[in-house]
Amino acid sequence: MKFIGVILFCILSFNSIGQTLDNDTVWDLFLNDVKVKYRLSLKYQAMLPKAKFGDKLEEINGKEIAIEGFYLPGDMTGYIFVLSRAPSSMCFFCSGAGIETIVEMNIKKDEMDKFRKLKTDDYIAIKGKLRLNNTDEEHLIYIVDDVEFVRKIK
Repeated sequence: MKFIGVILFCILSFNSIGQTLDNDTVWDLFLNDVKVKYRLSLKYQAMLPKAKFGDKLEEINGKEIAIEGFYLPGDMTGYIFVLSRAPSSMCFFCSGAGIETIVEMNIKKDEMDKFRKLKTDDYIAIKGKLRLNNTDEEHLIYIVDDVEFVRKIK
């Protein structure tokens, strides 16, 4: 009987590998499985975030995630895009929310036009591969690569 239970557990575990993580799970991990300290950057002469990621976040590093949030253009050139858990009036840059509430998006080239048509604070769904960053001061702590536009929600 134990043998059947072990086999069933293994089968169910393998089925979950490769599944895209859902929105609530991802935001929960982003907010609760990281510790952020601010340290002086000699390069920028400013206090910048340094993240220490928890085990659960480390497990999903490099895996596909699906996440929803508020679209924010990151620069005037139209090449840097950010997804925020909160609208721009309450975002990390404006209200003092933590760096863990925003995600840098590296858009697939064939998806770029879809993002350039969006407006600030459009609530969207995306999917892509998560990359955790605690070394490169020029990027956010959460980066999603190969981002595909899923849909505009509102």
